[in-house]
Amino acid sequence: MEPAKTSPAARKQRGIVLLIALIALVAISLGGIALMRMVDAGVMISGNLAFKQTAAQAGDAGTEAAIEWLTASSDELASDVAAAGYYATWRTGCDLLGTRSGDPEDDVVWTAGDSPLVRCGMVAAAVASDRLPEGYSATYVINRMCDNEGPPNDPAVFCSTYQSTSSGSGSTKGGASYGQKPLTGTAQQYYRITTRVVGPRNTESIVQAVVAF
Repeated sequence: MEPAKTSPAARKQRGIVLLIALIALVAISLGGIALMRMVDAGVMISGNLAFKQTAAQAGDAGTEAAIEWLTASSDELASDVAAAGYYATWRTGCDLLGTRSGDPEDDVVWTAGDSPLVRCGMVAAAVASDRLPEGYSATYVINRMCDNEGPPNDPAVFCSTYQSTSSGSGSTKGGASYGQKPLTGTAQQYYRITTRVVGPRNTESIVQAVVAF
């Protein structure tokens, strides 16, 4: 018996099927690689966001530490206390974020204990490690919102102040209104607290808060 012969048309059809199968295999492989990259990128972004959020939360520890120092050192606030990261003026020449001029000489020195830079002159104080998440470090500076050192009631010192009323409960007499200070009350100074947090994967976050005392 003679072997069956395959017609030229059938051989051509088999070749087309093989080509289509190879193209489909390449497309599926490329789709799988793209999917893997998307998943990896999603995981990386999620991890970075988690680090960033933890760094921002760690910034609250710096704010709390600064408020505790202010509360315990109310008799020292008329002058700089550099060892505690406290400065009795707003230091307009300082670039707190390090992005204003590109000149490092006007930046805050965020590493506690280092020498201050020329045009800023502020060195941060360290936050105790037991107040921070593992793997994070934080330092802060406090600025009294005044133009000069000295007592806030000194005529040569101008401070941004908050006037709290001391009127009786439920009474509006003597209260503050637009363009007018209250008749009675206690003047409180504003203090700006800036905390820099550094964490894993070169995570960096700067948190600011303004408080009145």
